[in-house]
This record gives sequence, structure tokens and C-alpha cells, in this order.
Amino acid sequence: MTILSRADSPRHVMHTVPLVNPSDHRIPFIGVAFMLALGGCTGVPNREADDRPATPSATASPDATNTEDALPPAAQGLEPCPGDADREFVVRTGGRRITGLVRGSGDRVAVLSHQSRGTPCDLAALGALLNKAGFRVVAWTADSGIDVKALKQLVARERARGAANVVLVGASAGGARSLVAAGAIEPPVDAVVALSPPDLDLVAGDVERAVERYDGPMMVVAGEGDPGFAEVPAKLQPLHDGPEDIRAIAGSSSHGKDFVLRRTEPLAADVVAFLTQHAG
Repeated sequence: MTILSRADSPRHVMHTVPLVNPSDHRIPFIGVAFMLALGGCTGVPNREADDRPATPSATASPDATNTEDALPPAAQGLEPCPGDADREFVVRTGGRRITGLVRGSGDRVAVLSHQSRGTPCDLAALGALLNKAGFRVVAWTADSGIDVKALKQLVARERARGAANVVLVGASAGGARSLVAAGAIEPPVDAVVALSPPDLDLVAGDVERAVERYDGPMMVVAGEGDPGFAEVPAKLQPLHDGPEDIRAIAGSSSHGKDFVLRRTEPLAADVVAFLTQHAG
């Protein structure tokens, strides 16, 4: 698929990017106790690619020949989660119980939203890179799963605690909710990144309407080989009037968190660069 860029403004970037994704849907080492505690996380099942049958991990077979898989997780670019630098938090606000992990300090905050049936560990590798770039990283979930009202309340809490710049990052369902929240939060967040977002959050058209309202920096990414999601970046681009990086990744069927599963993923570095450029 070839997607044409808007040539009338240097603010808009739209291109097809070849990407070799070494992760092949492998999952990083994750603290078992924390995962069990968050096992009830839910999202929007109708449009979430996690409803597809799971792809067996290449590390599950003793005959696996991929030398990268034989390395310790840290050497593979995977991020232990929770890591030594992570602090668990619990917030009760607006009748909701929000839990998750915080890494770092400072007044630049990145709020990470996981995909359906995921946990705050979904974007751990990206969170580590963002923290290294100077962001306080907040990866969260709620008893009812991730929802826009809870995300808005979390952003308000971070601002009350001194956040001068706030960016939103989400994978799949978390990406859709990040886009919808970006269109509703006042004052607007400094940037939003959505990895493989569906074209709706709760009702048809809500993502599109949010993108029309939000004129801040927006990055939307999907794999060309990801059915039901590949067309979303091109669908959202003409609705958005602001700086943007819109990508359909050529030859990729990766979805959501898979794009940034490892610290060494090319797209992870691009996301960090995009957010660093636009957040203060």
C-alpha cells in the first residue's frame, strides 16, 4: 500500500516504512506477582487484535535456533517489569481505583495506556526509553480496564502534582482511548501517540471526532498487514489539523505493543524522538 503525503505543509509526514520486527509477538519477562494482580484488565473486545488466537512464542520450543532468544531478556532489549526503578501506585478518584507503575520524576509526564487484556507492563521497554529521555512515566490501568474518564482524571492528577507537559501513548485499544482523551482534555495534552488504534473506542465515530478536535502533535502507526487496523492511519490523517507523523509500516503485521516490545525497536526510538520534540 502506498500512502501519499500532504505536500502542502512540512508539518505533515505520511509514509510507508519498511520495518523488520524481530519480536514476532514474543512477550517480555514480566514480574509474575504483578501480572497476577493485574490479570483482570479489560478493554474493547470487538476491535482488539488480542482476540485473535495467540501466536506461540519462538522461545517456547527447545529447538528454537534464534540466537537472540537465547540471550538474557535485558540483552534482547526487553525490559523487566516491574523494574528496580518502578514504583507501584494506587489512586482512588471519581469512584475509580487506578493502579500502575511510575518511573522517574520531573514535570514532563508520559502516560502509557495498555491494549485490551493487557497490563501496565505492555509498554515497559518504551517507558524505559522515555524515562531515559527525561520523562516521568506513568503506566496505568483501572478496575474497569482503561477508560477515557479514568485517563482524564489521571492527567488532571499529574498536572495537579506539577506536570508542565503531558503526552499520551497507547497501544491498540489504549491508542484509541488516548486519541479520544486528547480530543477532550483541557488544556490540551502536548502530544499523543497511538500504535495500531481501532477506528472507534466506545461508539462509531468517536475517534474521528476526537482527532478533528485535537490540533496538537499526533503520531499514528499501523502495520500494512494488520487487518482492520492498517487503514486507520490514512483514515485519520485528513481529519487532523496539526503536526503529525502518520505511518503504515510496509510488510508488517505487528500490532500495538509489538512495535515497541524491545528497547532496540526502530519505532521505539522514533516515538521517543517525536514526543521529545513536542513536549517542551
